[in-house]
Amino acid sequence: MANRVGQAVPPAWRRRALWLWVALLVLIGLLRASNRFLIDVANGHATPFVPPLIEELTGSLSFGACLPLLFAALRRIPRSPWAHAGVFIALSVAQTTLMIASRQVVFRLVGLPGRAYGITVWRYLMEVPTQLFFYAVIVVGVWLFDRYREGREREVRNAQLESALSEARLEALRLQLNPHFLFNTLNAVSELMYERPRVADEMLARVGELLRATLAAAGQEHALREEWRLLDLYLDIQRARFGAGLDADLVADEGLADVRVPFLILQPLVENAIEHGGVGDARFVRVAAVSDGGRAVITVRDGGGGGGGGSVRPGHGIGMGNVQARLRHLYGDEAGVQRDAAGTGSVVTLWLPIRRGDAP
Repeated sequence: MANRVGQAVPPAWRRRALWLWVALLVLIGLLRASNRFLIDVANGHATPFVPPLIEELTGSLSFGACLPLLFAALRRIPRSPWAHAGVFIALSVAQTTLMIASRQVVFRLVGLPGRAYGITVWRYLMEVPTQLFFYAVIVVGVWLFDRYREGREREVRNAQLESALSEARLEALRLQLNPHFLFNTLNAVSELMYERPRVADEMLARVGELLRATLAAAGQEHALREEWRLLDLYLDIQRARFGAGLDADLVADEGLADVRVPFLILQPLVENAIEHGGVGDARFVRVAAVSDGGRAVITVRDGGGGGGGGSVRPGHGIGMGNVQARLRHLYGDEAGVQRDAAGTGSVVTLWLPIRRGDAP
């Protein structure tokens, strides 16, 4: 016996279900026998309790014994009145025959041979109304259960498809960073390879190291400490490019080290800050992470181009758009990102819920 997902049902559960089923049938027989006995008492001619108890127990147990065959037949027959008529006739004959035979045996075993039933046509016919009622109830119950199960399976499939689609979108967004990052970095290398070949070679080595770490990533999230490590690798590439002209610093609250954040969520923000936040080889970038209630708030601040006025530069749409889309897919309304003017530069603020532990 197996469940819907193909896992075997433990034998202990099967035995427990069987005993519960037998107990229910015995309870039904006991209640019906008690009802008959009390009716006789109320009418003033009390009769022994054992004969109706035997009759009702053999009736309920024989019907219960036929139910597995009935369920199996209902799963296989076509949906037509003639098919149900054939199944009902077979069920009625089998259950009544089993009931009569079991009553004859039990009555003789308890010393009441006079209460044994003969096999007559009337005995079969008198059982038909009760059997027909329970047959109709079971058929309707099986139909309703099948509709419920199909609905649940459809919901599970839809949820799985939605989850797979969301994961595919997230993976596409994450992979979008690689060609964007490579394009920008290789452009910078091409500018330096003739004038400063040693620096270009060093940048390519760091790019390879960062890409190896990127390809080794297994999920959409990782710990902030790991994000900090990858961001430091990226800053090493930019330090090789700008030398002492790059003033970059990373600061985070110690309690946030194991907070889960999206993979490489900060790299495009820092890249925008470096590319559009300075004049010549002078670049200023500050990345800070703090805890604010139940949220982690990360800011990326640049020094601006020295033009003043507090205007916010649009920068490249891929970086901010990618960050916004990934945050929306992963956290919904609990996370977001915005860019504001800050003196001659700008500050990008990113917030997301504090979640700790291994990424799912």
